[in-house]
Amino acid sequence: MTIPVTVGKSEIHGTGVFAAHDIRNGQVLWMFTPGLDRTISDFAMEYAEPRVRQFIFERGYLNLDRKQWVICIDEAQFWNFPAKGESANSMMGNELDGEKLVIAARDIKAGEELTIPPESDGDYERKVKNRQ
Repeated sequence: MTIPVTVGKSEIHGTGVFAAHDIRNGQVLWMFTPGLDRTISDFAMEYAEPRVRQFIFERGYLNLDRKQWVICIDEAQFWNFPAKGESANSMMGNELDGEKLVIAARDIKAGEELTIPPESDGDYERKVKNRQ
């Protein structure tokens, strides 16, 4: 995360990420950090130990363009999609290091849960299906 956040109980789904301070529209919220965040190939996922694979399925996201999984090592692994019928308060930006930046789609107040848009994850449908 490129901004101060806290992790706590989410009304949307289990655990979530919350703004520690007010965030302005257009501010970068997250970017892939080589050496910290990890990429995992489909091959590695196929042969991973089941517990490891499940962790990545739950906490990572699928980059369909690069056909690989990404696991965020910071608080971003707890980022939730918005509640049904609501829009995310973040959006996808330009690419850096092969991954999209995540930026604020509007002003966000301190204490508000940060939500990520469905197009951020090629595995969105399975995750939302399992959440209900």
